[in-house]
Amino acid sequence: MKKTYRMQRGIISFVLIIIFLIIWGFMHFIYPMIVKKITIYEFPAIDSKLFLLPIGMIILGLLLGWSIRNKLWKGIPFAFNYYRMTRRLRRHIKDARFEDEREFDNRLVKLPKIKILFDCNRSRISGKVFIENSIKFDQKLEKMRIDSALRGYVGERNYLSDDRDWYVFEFYAVDSHKQIEFKTKDDYLSWTNITASDYSLRLDERATVPFHHLGLAGQTGSGKSFFIQMLVDQVISKKVKHELFIIDPKRTDVFQMSMRFIGSDRTADKTTAIELIKKFHERMLKRQDELQEYFKKNSNKTYRDAHLPALILLIDEFGALRESWKILPKKERDEVDSILADIAFMGRQIGCILWTATQQMNAQTMPTAVRDQLVLKVVLGDSDEQTYRTLFASSVDIPPIRFSAGLGLYSYPELASVDKPKMLAVPYCSYLE
Repeated sequence: MKKTYRMQRGIISFVLIIIFLIIWGFMHFIYPMIVKKITIYEFPAIDSKLFLLPIGMIILGLLLGWSIRNKLWKGIPFAFNYYRMTRRLRRHIKDARFEDEREFDNRLVKLPKIKILFDCNRSRISGKVFIENSIKFDQKLEKMRIDSALRGYVGERNYLSDDRDWYVFEFYAVDSHKQIEFKTKDDYLSWTNITASDYSLRLDERATVPFHHLGLAGQTGSGKSFFIQMLVDQVISKKVKHELFIIDPKRTDVFQMSMRFIGSDRTADKTTAIELIKKFHERMLKRQDELQEYFKKNSNKTYRDAHLPALILLIDEFGALRESWKILPKKERDEVDSILADIAFMGRQIGCILWTATQQMNAQTMPTAVRDQLVLKVVLGDSDEQTYRTLFASSVDIPPIRFSAGLGLYSYPELASVDKPKMLAVPYCSYLE
């Protein structure tokens, strides 16, 4: 079996320790007996403890090297966890023949360097594995999955570092995607406030994002309706009094929630949806005029810098609603599409946010002009391939796993790219039932 240089150093160290232990045993037990029995020659007095000194130095060197490699200064549990992960990764990489054969008749191999960086050293629920890149293994590393080498963790996506010297593999703990249950609204809101500000939303244990245009897709039973109600709860609870305009063409739970907490003047069903969309658009144009003077004096600022509330237009079952507009004159349909495109295109800086939710995502259910402006993209539950490719990207990489209700994928700039979205585990709010 071929050995790595680290294995060779370890073997040499343990052989030296055994040799010095044998010498120490000889000098401590046998040598004094020889001195006593042989009197014709005066043997020099030798302290056997001298032979324990190199043993101690070797052990100290091994411990020091292990401590530095595994970052012992971050805590003993961290160091042992780091050691187990790197050891398992090295073994799997060696078995996969990611090795550089060296001298001694090709009996020694050099493995690429491996570093692990956790997002939080205490919880260690997610992080990154850095594997040194090389010309020889560049293509292999690009296609490699490290899931099987990460016991208790799952690989999420991989990419090259900025300097191209390392391949970066992001991972998360399997347990981190178990849905948290909240039995009261207060418990849920307290949890969201840990990471979310007045202008951001907490989606799950790992993801907290600023207010932005949202595209949400999910089949019946995916947890989509619960997720919408949870987002509404978050927005309503903020210290900044954001304005919600909600359209639910089916008059289901979202509609009833809006009627209770927001009121009929900013709630609509299928019959009054267009009227509310136009009302929101008028409010957006008014907001635009309000901010003109502020933007003249403050460049590269947004509504948040002006301490203004967000105006959020939430349209549930957008695909079904748009399908119902087919009976309208083409001029009126085009006008509504133009208004929605205008909101999506102009609304971000002035705080006019568009949230759309639909069961399926395709060219018929969502206008391209609107879809291209959606920044936060979420698919809950299992969905069809067309929905993934339409909402995220045609080259999207969907992991071959089954998504139950409340589990899915999301993308957001700097957190998860559209071609490699990340896992999302929305909390289960049983108080909504």
